[in-house]
Amino acid sequence: MKPQKILTAALLACFFQTASAADIKTVDGVAAVAGDSVITMRQFEQAVAQARRLPAAQRPPENELRQQVLAQLINQSLIVQAGKRRGLAATQAEVDEAVAHAAAEQKISVDQLYARAAKDGLSKAALRRQTADALVAQKVQQQAILQNARVSEAEVDAALARAQQQGVAIPEGKAPRQYRAQHILIKAEKENAVAAAETVINKIRAQAEKGRDFGELARQYSQDGSAPQGGDLGWFGDGMMVPEFESAVQKLKKGQVSRPVRTQFGWHLIKLNDVREVGTPEERRRNTIRQYIMQQKAEQAAGQLLQQLHESTYVDVRIK
Repeated sequence: MKPQKILTAALLACFFQTASAADIKTVDGVAAVAGDSVITMRQFEQAVAQARRLPAAQRPPENELRQQVLAQLINQSLIVQAGKRRGLAATQAEVDEAVAHAAAEQKISVDQLYARAAKDGLSKAALRRQTADALVAQKVQQQAILQNARVSEAEVDAALARAQQQGVAIPEGKAPRQYRAQHILIKAEKENAVAAAETVINKIRAQAEKGRDFGELARQYSQDGSAPQGGDLGWFGDGMMVPEFESAVQKLKKGQVSRPVRTQFGWHLIKLNDVREVGTPEERRRNTIRQYIMQQKAEQAAGQLLQQLHESTYVDVRIK
């Protein structure tokens, strides 16, 4: 893995803080202005100190490290602001889960995590606010990726043909489990739309329980692009859907319809139609190609998102 990717991953795992211009004290210098937020020198130096904890072999030179840290803080700030403009938010339950996960990774209790943050001058409320911002940023990135990273069978066929022409051997990946499912989505990307969307999805579920064809319901009600196909999502494997959706699918039996599932996109009903182990050499090679294309599309989508945000938002770097 390249140092840039390692550093980015490390910073994404850290909690960060941005403040409005009115909150900045004169004793704290400004490292950068990103939209309507300010990154202070204190925040910047804290992030640099965190990045220096990476093993020496994985760290870029000091000047490059500082540049990468500041760029990442700016990017995160722009993404969080974009998410809030879209009405995205993190629930208290989501924050609780993220804090608990961070504590578990460090092999300490949640109370110990809060105490450690307090020693660094970060209150419990501030830590939870930073965690919520990190979750909003994650949701924005997931939206961009899911909207642009689907891979068709035709794309897999074309990639395999190119590899064969070029004499490139495609390794067989593991034999993952794949799912064939349909879903119905009632959008609720903004918090004020969640309750109404939940009411609608429950009414649709009641119709499904009475025996109405799931595909017909999807064509009539679903607000997802798969609606014309009766909500059919085709075959997909683990890691291709947002965690809440994936978790619900994994718990279903063939032919079963889920309870309403809430994700950052809204409320879903999911019907699992089939499950398979991708076990043949050909299927494993296809899965290897599919995962590769998906990763390329995900990186491209993330890059395009940041480019659009930089082009549409005022950014002023105050340090060299």
